[in-house]
Amino acid sequence: MFILTIAVLLFTILALLNIFSVKRSLLITLILGFFLSVVSTVSLGLNYKASFGDQDGIAITNNVSYWIITDGVRWSQTLFKEYFIYSLTATIVIAILVIGSLLLNKNTRTT
Repeated sequence: MFILTIAVLLFTILALLNIFSVKRSLLITLILGFFLSVVSTVSLGLNYKASFGDQDGIAITNNVSYWIITDGVRWSQTLFKEYFIYSLTATIVIAILVIGSLLLNKNTRTT
């Protein structure tokens, strides 16, 4: 899944550069990746929180979480927590990259 995400982001950067001649394509791609990462983090967080209810067994509560976790593994609260933590970490890293890109762009524009 991680390799697929990197491939999609690289394709987006190249498409923005070559096809649309967009300036700051890296920043736009990072912002797009940030919003997608926030959506997946919120979905995985809601799924993890729902696994603590009084239901009989656990289940995936939304489509985004199902696309990420799938049926290939045995579901558990620990698995849901791990996916949520990985997604939260990726969101924080992307946010830092966006902020760094904005600061770098601001510094290069003023000189």
